[in-house]
Amino acid sequence: MSRLRGHHLICLNFFRGEGYSQEFAENIREIIESSSLQVVFGPDDVCLKCPHLENKTCMYSENSEEHVTELDQRAYRLLDVYPGDQITWESIKERIPEIMKSWRDFACSDCDWRAVCEENEEWKSL
Repeated sequence: MSRLRGHHLICLNFFRGEGYSQEFAENIREIIESSSLQVVFGPDDVCLKCPHLENKTCMYSENSEEHVTELDQRAYRLLDVYPGDQITWESIKERIPEIMKSWRDFACSDCDWRAVCEENEEWKSL
């Protein structure tokens, strides 16, 4: 079972092999292949391989910890999942089309990974 925080439940649906390193991308591939997920608050299995995680805190940029926490909170509400829940990728994928407009308006405009998603036909169609 993979452990994922809120915004990763949404964003990993559009993962296509990009990442900070080969090890980081391979870790995400393994997470995506998991049959079940546990929703967590704070650093998850993606974060554990991220070069910006220091002392359980995102150090990607100034205020990034607050920013990712805000993204997580919005994702929990949109997906109607909460830390401690056990879910499947299938149940998350079913919810993505109905929440994408709200998610894009809130999260995607200033995301550094946006260009990767914009190349994804599935992301464009939602």
